[in-house]
Amino acid sequence: MLMKGDAQSYGRATVVSILGLVLQAAAAIAVGIYAALSGGDEAAETAAYHIAMGIFVWAPLVFLFDMHRRERREAVELERLAQDEPTGVFETDEQPRAARSLEALRKFVLPAMSLIIGGSLLAIGLMRFRAASAMDTSLADTELQNQGFGIAIGLALAVAGFVFARFVSGMATQRIWAPLKAGASYAVGTALLGLAIAVARFVDSSFGRPVAGDTVAHAVPIFTLILGAEMLLNFVLDIYRPRTPGEDPRPGFDSRLLGLLAAPDKIAENIGEALNYQFGVEVSKSWFYLLIQRWWPGLIAVALLVAWSMTSLVVIEPHQRAMVLAFGSPSKPLVSFGARDGDEIGPGLHVVLPWPMTEVYVPRSVPEDPDAEAVMTSTGVRVLRLGTNPPKEDEAILWTNEHTVEERYSLVQPAPIGQQNDGSTGSDVAALSLVAVEIPAQYVIDSVRSYDELAQPDHRDTLLDVMGERMLMQFMASQRIDRVLGAQRTELGEQVGRRLSEVFSAMPGADGGTRDAGIEMLHVGVAGVHPPKDAAPYFERVVHAGQLREAKVEAAKEYAARTLNTVAAPIEREDGTVITPADIVALIDEMDDLAAQGASEIELAEQELVVQRLLEEAGGSAGAALIRASATRWTRHMGERAKAALYQGQVASFRAAPALYMTGAYFDALAEVMRESRVYLTGESIDQLNVNVKLETQNTSIDVFDPEAGGPNQ
Repeated sequence: MLMKGDAQSYGRATVVSILGLVLQAAAAIAVGIYAALSGGDEAAETAAYHIAMGIFVWAPLVFLFDMHRRERREAVELERLAQDEPTGVFETDEQPRAARSLEALRKFVLPAMSLIIGGSLLAIGLMRFRAASAMDTSLADTELQNQGFGIAIGLALAVAGFVFARFVSGMATQRIWAPLKAGASYAVGTALLGLAIAVARFVDSSFGRPVAGDTVAHAVPIFTLILGAEMLLNFVLDIYRPRTPGEDPRPGFDSRLLGLLAAPDKIAENIGEALNYQFGVEVSKSWFYLLIQRWWPGLIAVALLVAWSMTSLVVIEPHQRAMVLAFGSPSKPLVSFGARDGDEIGPGLHVVLPWPMTEVYVPRSVPEDPDAEAVMTSTGVRVLRLGTNPPKEDEAILWTNEHTVEERYSLVQPAPIGQQNDGSTGSDVAALSLVAVEIPAQYVIDSVRSYDELAQPDHRDTLLDVMGERMLMQFMASQRIDRVLGAQRTELGEQVGRRLSEVFSAMPGADGGTRDAGIEMLHVGVAGVHPPKDAAPYFERVVHAGQLREAKVEAAKEYAARTLNTVAAPIEREDGTVITPADIVALIDEMDDLAAQGASEIELAEQELVVQRLLEEAGGSAGAALIRASATRWTRHMGERAKAALYQGQVASFRAAPALYMTGAYFDALAEVMRESRVYLTGESIDQLNVNVKLETQNTSIDVFDPEAGGPNQ
């Protein structure tokens, strides 16, 4: 039955629009209050902005129907005037004022509001989606307040919104109230947001920790973005959509998607018409279609029940170990077809209570790369970075350059100074030293329950890192810098690993006692150790001095070996034995020991003779010197014997003929003296002889100070 477009009908639509405006404003205020009191509910905050935009949907409808009402009254009054005074002086062809205002409202105000609402929803959705993404890490750790109030507000919005939307959509089936479809569709969206908030808060409060809040916090902005994009698309399509005369334009902020939810009975009708058109027959009148149309609620209920029941089947992967949580508390599975260890379940199929009564918890690994995705695994190797940060990939690892983003130093004991040869030390420096140590610690989860009860999901790695850094600080404070820099890295890593295992097996508990962290250390290694960049040159000087000392020691050893080989070469005997210079040196040392012990001269002479024979046989410089000395001794010995024999002959000659021997000796001496003398021969006719003699040494090569060379002392 079609209703007549009179002023009373439009007045009723105006009243309904005002009611929708009031309810929309009340819903926005209620959700906004809950968002402010929740302490960080991102979904509720986004929903408050979205619901508040519905005020701008109902307000144009109020003005539209009120303007229709005014236009109808004005038209009725003009008709009455025309009947009473058909030829009045005020008769004109100009369009009535209310009709002009209504036309302007349709042409300009409604499209402008479509642009404003659509653009605002897009901006809100984009802004809130970025905010939700930025709050991903902290959202899981935020304990929301007043969750019961949020559940009540959400359920109230869902029930009231659906009921009011169904009522308004029923009115909108009449042609004169068709614009109410926009308000009904937005009311359905408000109801959906309220339902989402209620479900998220109910699930989180049931499990005692955030489970669905993060998903809803992202879903609400996406819903807002989709609705805003649809309104802008409707505005563009309305420009090119052909219109029949007398048809009222449909506002662009009227959502067609939400309109299906506001009038669900139209969905089956539209599907039936599409099937009839596609197959060319009236499929909607067949027995199967009628059966489905009659029992579709039951079929949907059975499908939902089956899907809900399948949530009780849990498959644990080979690299996973999980814990069953029933209403937030550890529990055991109903049936297990896989590995099971107490409250923990291993790889295989397990049957638990369906969602949301039971949750299967599998620890997630925290990837080192921030862009990588966390993997649900408990047997995967995790890395705990202790000490300084790892070096950058494109930087050389040197003490004298910056090869990491942010260097972190540990305090260590200084090296003692004034160390004596006996190992005692003089004075110690009363200060501390800095050293950067990079220690990656690899571990796996040993007990899922202990690891889960350690802390909040995003706080566990932080807690382990803090406890590990505390242990490393205490350990390094007891070590000396020379030991840290010079010790074997394997030994240092083993010591740190043992202490880490002790710390993680006795973590402080909430009751004041200790508890196991539920992890097992696999390997702890020291990847790098270096002093601060400014102190690196001083360490290099010490290393350089040590290398220089080693070079000099090696050079001295080489010189000693070369000198020893020059003095005496190895001796190879016929029996294959080899006597090295070191063996000869050992014999010389043995001879010195015999002399120190007071051995007899015979023993010393025998030992000396053995050494002499070996040196001569070795053929080195020592043997050559001994051979030359022996030759010189024999030459001098034989010369002295010759002089003795000559003297004995002279004595015998003197005794045989003393006068003759002395005369011969005299003339020999005179000849020897005159051998180098100047002799001048003159004639007898010279009466007076004057001789000028130039006294110069003729042989300048004779050393006058050498007795053996004919000097004055000869």
